[in-house]
Amino acid sequence: MKPDEEREMETIIKGEMIKWARERAGLSIEELAEKLKTNTDKVKKWESGELAITVAKARSLSKISLVPYGLLFADNPPEDELPIADFRTHGLEDIIIPSAELLETISDARLKQEWYRDYLIAEDSEPLKYIGKYDINSDPELTAKNIKKILRIDEDEYLKCRDWERAFGYLLNHAEDAGITVIVNSSLKNNTRRPLDEEEFRGFVLSDRYAPIIFINGRDAKPARTFTLIHEIAHLLIGVSGVLDNTLEINHSVPQERWCNQVAAEFLTPKERFISIWNKKESIDKNLDNIRLRLKVSRLVCVYRAYQLNLISCDEKQKLYSEEITRIEAMKEKRREEHGGPDPYLLRRFKTGRNLALAVISEVNSNRMLYRDAFRLLGIRNAESLKEFSGRLGY
Repeated sequence: MKPDEEREMETIIKGEMIKWARERAGLSIEELAEKLKTNTDKVKKWESGELAITVAKARSLSKISLVPYGLLFADNPPEDELPIADFRTHGLEDIIIPSAELLETISDARLKQEWYRDYLIAEDSEPLKYIGKYDINSDPELTAKNIKKILRIDEDEYLKCRDWERAFGYLLNHAEDAGITVIVNSSLKNNTRRPLDEEEFRGFVLSDRYAPIIFINGRDAKPARTFTLIHEIAHLLIGVSGVLDNTLEINHSVPQERWCNQVAAEFLTPKERFISIWNKKESIDKNLDNIRLRLKVSRLVCVYRAYQLNLISCDEKQKLYSEEITRIEAMKEKRREEHGGPDPYLLRRFKTGRNLALAVISEVNSNRMLYRDAFRLLGIRNAESLKEFSGRLGY
């Protein structure tokens, strides 16, 4: 069959499957028509069953909706369910069906985890003893201290970090040294046209005794990431996988989330030290800035902790939080205009996790892995890019 004939050949895909694929992609009829370079009347007729969609348009729909082409021929739409626990509450009324981007991101992370787990077992690596060692009845203060031991945090070295951004990098590196793969990404794999919605989820955790993975949505406010990182490490200590929303929430309705928040708060801003620094004679702003500089945390985390410790009112917390988010967004835009995009190889390191990336590169260099498999796991297109990435990682 000639290509032109295939493009015009009609399919037997049902209208409800076309509608399901469109809604799964979060598109209106008008938006799908624009992406498929057709008109809205045709899309409406496809969905009503009045008109059959062609093979070419169906294949394009498959790519847009992240639905396997063959699945479009099913009699009924499958139920899109999260493969891990859902701990979200923020805006949950608007997030009933998980987006294609979230489902595919979790699937990709699980694929990476499965490969890395097999690799570690083949290398005779020992399981991580701290995974699932605790429960939500464990004392948050003691748990926070134990996390510092697990990550081998040198308190003096940590507090010498110039600001919270470097402190985040310090904690991330120590988390990976402790065997945790940390992925930070703001889009579906490398597709910047498919951004991840921070209102849908802020991150997720895939617990495993050999290859635990923490995923942080890169579209979330940067200052909140340190808190999210420790919050997700706390999840690993109770051995619970799940999707998370706003970790900076005081009285979370989910017990596991409330406990993880308490652990993260105690880790980053120990109660006794926070209160000892807070000076009631000074203004709230001055106190927040003083603690931010002393404890190497963001102003957002300081606001959260001050309210948790009853040092500021609910109205003050809401006002300060809103002002800080506005300031962060303005700074983000200014940096983008002044400096352009970040180093793509630095981004890839965050998108894959250091340890996993080094393991893949090692397997390729030892001729135990095909280049195509390495490209798929690392999101790299060719051997030259892989070589450059390897050099950036110091391999």
